[in-house]
Amino acid sequence: MVVLQRNECRRHQLALLLTIVLSVITLISIVLNFSGASQAVQLGLGALGVAGVFAIFLAVLQLYAMPKRSQVVLFQNDDEEHVIATNAIHEGFKLRFLRDILGENVTAFTDEDRQRWKTLEADGFYATLYIRNVRKLIIMRLCTMIFDDVFIADRNNRWEHHDSSNTAEPSFSKREMPPLTTWKSST
Repeated sequence: MVVLQRNECRRHQLALLLTIVLSVITLISIVLNFSGASQAVQLGLGALGVAGVFAIFLAVLQLYAMPKRSQVVLFQNDDEEHVIATNAIHEGFKLRFLRDILGENVTAFTDEDRQRWKTLEADGFYATLYIRNVRKLIIMRLCTMIFDDVFIADRNNRWEHHDSSNTAEPSFSKREMPPLTTWKSST
């Protein structure tokens, strides 16, 4: 598996879009010049057309498979207890990295905790890590280095949004909540 840096993803998307445009222009040129060409040139144009169609297919496939923005929601329960919920469950290497760094401070969810956080799954977020005795600032900094969007909710249901899609160290935060339709502030 190849992991692209955030700024390389945009360049990769641009290259794929340019591949599609160039292939379409090539196919149009082949269609316009095919009937007036000699048989040997028609064979070459046919091979070029097959390559153009194949390039379009691969570029569209890669654009479709391009990873979406990874978002994480950090809930602060008590003084030093945090729950991390993420939509990037398919990117388990990020969660393993975070778990390995925090080590013994990560504990398992109880059955009651699982039921309590189950409502987030309707919005596409999954409670993945339960962390104790780690400062919020440390967890936030680690999450901004790993995920594209970091949303933080404190005990008083105040929200912060750190957009780290361009840089791992965003210089400011916005007061906005992630798109949660099932979230209740009483959780």
